[in-house]
Amino acid sequence: MKMESLYQDTLGISQEKFYYTVKEVSLKIKSLLEENLTFLWIEGEISNLKYSQNGNIYLNLTEEEATLKAVLFKDQKQEIPQEVLREGLKVLAFGKLTFFGRSGEVFLIIRKIEPLGIGLLLLRKEYLLKKYHYLFDPNLKRALPPFPRKIGVITSLFGAALQDFLKVGLDRWQAHILIYPVRVQGEGALFDIIQAIKDLNEHFSDLDLIVITRGGGSPEDLLPFYTEEIILAVRNSRIPVVSAVGHEIDYTLCDLAADKRCPTPSAAAQEIFPDRKELLVKLELLRKKLYQLISLKINLSETKLKRLHLALQEKDPLLRLIQKEKVLKDFKFKLFQKLSNLLLLKEKQLFHFKKELEAKHPSKLLELKEEKLKGLKKLLFSLSPYNILKKGYSIVKTYPQGEIVKSVEKIKPCDELEIILSKGKLLVSVLKVEDENGL
Repeated sequence: MKMESLYQDTLGISQEKFYYTVKEVSLKIKSLLEENLTFLWIEGEISNLKYSQNGNIYLNLTEEEATLKAVLFKDQKQEIPQEVLREGLKVLAFGKLTFFGRSGEVFLIIRKIEPLGIGLLLLRKEYLLKKYHYLFDPNLKRALPPFPRKIGVITSLFGAALQDFLKVGLDRWQAHILIYPVRVQGEGALFDIIQAIKDLNEHFSDLDLIVITRGGGSPEDLLPFYTEEIILAVRNSRIPVVSAVGHEIDYTLCDLAADKRCPTPSAAAQEIFPDRKELLVKLELLRKKLYQLISLKINLSETKLKRLHLALQEKDPLLRLIQKEKVLKDFKFKLFQKLSNLLLLKEKQLFHFKKELEAKHPSKLLELKEEKLKGLKKLLFSLSPYNILKKGYSIVKTYPQGEIVKSVEKIKPCDELEIILSKGKLLVSVLKVEDENGL
C-alpha cells in the first residue's frame, strides 16, 4: 500500500513523498530479478558448503570481495555429481536468481554445476580415490596364477583388443579362454561390465582369472571405467582381476582397483601367460643342473659312506676283539717259549747241581725239590701249545711276518710259510692253495 505524508526538509519546504512496505520492496526486488535475470551461468568458488537436515545443500559462490549465496534443493541433487561439491573448487553454476524476502538475501537456485579448469572425469577420479583409498591398498592385491588353465575375458567382440589379446596369448600358452561379450563404451556399458563380473564369479568356479580389456579411447569413451560401481565390482570379485584398458597415459579407477594393471591388451596377455618356449628351455637347463647336482650328491655320499665304513671297521668291537685275541695268542706263545727255555736251563742247572750233591752228600731234600720241579715241568708242558706238537701237529706262520695262519683265505701260491714242529721248524713255499671243498 502506498501512503502519503508531509515532511519538512532541511530547507523548511513541505512536499509529498511515497513510501513502500518491506514486503512490497521485497516483492519488487524478486520480480526484477526473476524477470530480468532468468537462467544464467555464474562463475565462482565454492565456500561455506553446508548440508541441511531437510536434504538441501547450501553454499556460497565467492570471487574476491563478492559473495553470492546459493542453494541446491534435494530434488535436484541427483543431477549434480557429488565430486563437484567441494570446498575451494572453482565452478560454473547454472540456475535462477531469486530473492528471499524473509531473510532479505539473494540466492542462486542451482540446477547444474560444472568444474572450471579441471575436467569432470579427473574430478570424479580424485573424489573416488579419496573415498575408496583403502580399496587401492597394494597389500590387497592378489597374485596372478603362474600357469592359468582357464580365464574369462570381458570385452567387446568387435574391437581390436580381443584379437590382440588372443594372438599374443595363444602363441605363448595353451589355455581355455572364455569370452564374455559386453559393450565397453556408451550407454549401458557400465551395467554390462558389472554384470559380466558377477556372472563369471557366480557360474564359473573353475576360473583362474578375469581380464577386463578394451582398446584406447577418449575420456568420454572411458567413463564406465571411472565409476564407483566398477571399483566395488572389481574389489568384490572372488576371482583375481586384470585390467587392460588401453589408455597408457593414465590409470583408470578400474586399473587401480584391479589386482594387476596392464597398459594394453597385448601387454596383459604377456603378463598373464608364460612363454611356453622359454619355459621348455629353462626346464631343460634345470634338468641338466638337477642331474649334475644329483650326481655330485651321490659321489659325495659314496665317499662319505666309504669313510664311515672304514671308521666303523676301526671301531668294530668284534674286529678289535679278534685283533686283541691274536695279540694275546702271540704273547702266550712267546711266553711258553721263554718258559720252556727257562725250564730247560733250570733242568741243566738242576742236573749239574744234582751231580754235585751226589758227589758230596745226597739228601732227602734234593729228592723233594726234584719231584717238585718235575711237577712244575709237567704242568708247564700241559699248558704249552708245544705240548700238542708231540702228537704230530704243527704251527704254521707267515714268513717273515710271523702271523699264525688259521685259514687259506689270505694265502696264495708262492707265499713263504714257517712251520714249527715238535722238534725243529721248516721254511716252505706254497705251491697251491685249496679251501675245505678242495677248490
